[in-house]
Amino acid sequence: MQFPRTGTAAILPVLPIVLLTALVACQPAKIRAQGVDAQSVERAIDQAIRFQLSGQRPDGGWPEYNQQYPRGVSCLVALSLLTAGLDPDHPNMQRALRYVDGEELERTYTVALQTMVYCAANPNRYAAQIRRNTVWLMKAQVETGAWTYGRGWGGGGDPSNTQFALLALHEAQRSGVVDLPQEEWLRVFERAARYWNRKQNRDGSFSYDDGKDPSGSMTCAGIASLVILGEHLDALQARGGDIIQCCGNEFQDNDRIEAGLAWLARNFDVRSNPGMPSYHLYYMYALERVGRLTGNRYIGRHDWYREGAEYLVRLQNKTVGKIVTRNAFQGNEYSETAFALLFLAKGKRQTLISRGQYASADPGDWNRHPMAIQHLTAHTERAWKRDLSWQNVDLASVTTAELLETPVLFLSGTRTPRLSNREKQLLKEYVEQGGFIFAEGANGDGCDGRQFEDYFRQLVLELFESPLEKLPPEHPIWFAEARVRPADLPPGAWLYGVQTCCRLGVVYVPYSLSCRWELHLPYGKPPAYSPEVRSQLETATKIGINVLAYATGKDLKEKLDTVTVLEEVRDLTPTDRNVFFLPVLRHNAGYDDAPRATTNLIEWMHKENPFRLSSQKRYVEITTEDLARYPIVFMHGRGELRLTEQQREVLRDYLKNGGFIFADSICADPAFTASFRREMQLVLGRPLEPLDPQHPMLTPDYYGFDVRRVSIIDPDAAGENIVAAKRVVAPQLEVGQVEGRLAVVFSPLDISCALESRHSLQCRGYTREDAARLSINVLMFALQQ
Repeated sequence: MQFPRTGTAAILPVLPIVLLTALVACQPAKIRAQGVDAQSVERAIDQAIRFQLSGQRPDGGWPEYNQQYPRGVSCLVALSLLTAGLDPDHPNMQRALRYVDGEELERTYTVALQTMVYCAANPNRYAAQIRRNTVWLMKAQVETGAWTYGRGWGGGGDPSNTQFALLALHEAQRSGVVDLPQEEWLRVFERAARYWNRKQNRDGSFSYDDGKDPSGSMTCAGIASLVILGEHLDALQARGGDIIQCCGNEFQDNDRIEAGLAWLARNFDVRSNPGMPSYHLYYMYALERVGRLTGNRYIGRHDWYREGAEYLVRLQNKTVGKIVTRNAFQGNEYSETAFALLFLAKGKRQTLISRGQYASADPGDWNRHPMAIQHLTAHTERAWKRDLSWQNVDLASVTTAELLETPVLFLSGTRTPRLSNREKQLLKEYVEQGGFIFAEGANGDGCDGRQFEDYFRQLVLELFESPLEKLPPEHPIWFAEARVRPADLPPGAWLYGVQTCCRLGVVYVPYSLSCRWELHLPYGKPPAYSPEVRSQLETATKIGINVLAYATGKDLKEKLDTVTVLEEVRDLTPTDRNVFFLPVLRHNAGYDDAPRATTNLIEWMHKENPFRLSSQKRYVEITTEDLARYPIVFMHGRGELRLTEQQREVLRDYLKNGGFIFADSICADPAFTASFRREMQLVLGRPLEPLDPQHPMLTPDYYGFDVRRVSIIDPDAAGENIVAAKRVVAPQLEVGQVEGRLAVVFSPLDISCALESRHSLQCRGYTREDAARLSINVLMFALQQ
């Protein structure tokens, strides 16, 4: 790189030889997940699908291991393939569905599996069959509340048959195609709840036979069944009317579920079925169900999906794709692989939102409406047409990296939270790293949430040095997914927010959305609410989905993808010598509108190439003395940029003497783009030109990345909602040259907001990862050209 020697400009410091050595020595250290990652799981799923299809018979079925259960394995395999994403219209799937539908079955296991296949394939097409099987299962329930192997089989039932019957009834109810009297559903579920309550051991576990040793598979069956029953009984017991009552009721008793989870945490294992030497992969399928239905990313301190996926990926036969244990279930490789496939495919659903648990005078205040987040997630699944998951997180034990596994954190309450200083710092770091806080104070409808509201408003001011402010109706939060108008909210209610970085980082609502989400059933027959109540429930759900769409841009990370956690880079030497800084030029057009952009860029760069850097935020004036200290400066803004003739002369000398300017338009602001181009033409004496898409700057030649193709977000807010298209294109960079040397690199697409926030639905620009990689390439090129 050239530096000024003498003349009107002061001498820029020579790039330290130690830094140059580090640049050459440090190949980019890519951030990799430890153990299993999303790509290896996808490969395992694809291989397992191919294995299952290879064993399909000409009639569409699969080899059965027990003729007492005709089509049982075929139903299980078909369910696993549908869950793994095989299209119902795929030729193999069409053959499988014809085979599954070829006989009215008469065993609990097979009727249940057949029902789940119908629901997964096309509930409307198979509505008559789903209704027939639902009636069959209801009639097959015995007096104990359990199910046996079939109608008229005799005995008091067992937990394995019972869990499959409940899974099928759960899916039938969710399908919305079974119109049976509410009293019949209520009777079946109440009897089943009494059965499971009796079956639970004092230590929280469940056993197949009373008085015998418990097992992981049966404990998972009991926990998942209690969750399903609690959900449906709450919905069936909800009453209609024209009044919403959000507080004053007793909390749902989750003691039995918590006791079961505690036993599972103490005995957790993915290498075997705890307490039983057999039924290993059957247990894994049940374990996935527990983790997903209870919203737990961790069981105890075990990341159940990551550990289970890593085990199954290692277990898989990479040659043929099957996943079987040494003692395969009944010797059938297809049912074994089906259980493994169900674990891998269902458990990997992208996490949409987490509910934060915190301490307060009322231990249950954080979770006053237990089904709310699950219902909101289900409504979002329908709106976005994809499977999603939710989870609970304990702020007292979670780390920043763990919290960033979810893009949105939901906080709710009526009482004053008791957050420690560590928990406060956690929330601050979470938002600064791209997370989003969605909070509500439960005011009205029988609730008094003034304590929570007062605390939360003060907390926001403390953490982000800005108060909550009313969001105008034209803000995208009101229409990111579906248009909501302030008049649609209860009297006096509004949406409030705090701008952190280039977007909202916090949204607050001063009334209980979660109460309304819980009442707004995403499936089944709703209670007879009045039109006014129905309207409130629908509006609350629209607000929830709008916030989720705004916060995520509908772009969610895969469950096993690692999250880049940026940390401050400090150089502890007493001087700036041999330390690289990236200062920001002061000017009139929003030079500080994205205050963490360069800080995050340097922190990201340090992760990839850990030479001597400092992420300390520095602003410099456009003066000869200030610019002389830095070989590279950063410039961004929005609005019209206006430089004085003296500033233009200073920049002209700086660039002629070896300096380098890297710039972008914040949120692709058209006014800044046009004025920056104009000013650079005045400085350089010629207009900026498009960068060759094959230029070495965009390749790994300078120890960066191959960024010749990058992802950009292109939002369109012209309609009733925001449509954010993602496209893969060549980077759109413009450059200016001085005496044959690239001296200016400018991006008219947003880089700064992407560096600050993981998702910025309002900005036309690069995704966060590509913004960082592209910027690193520019800096590495500038330091070495």
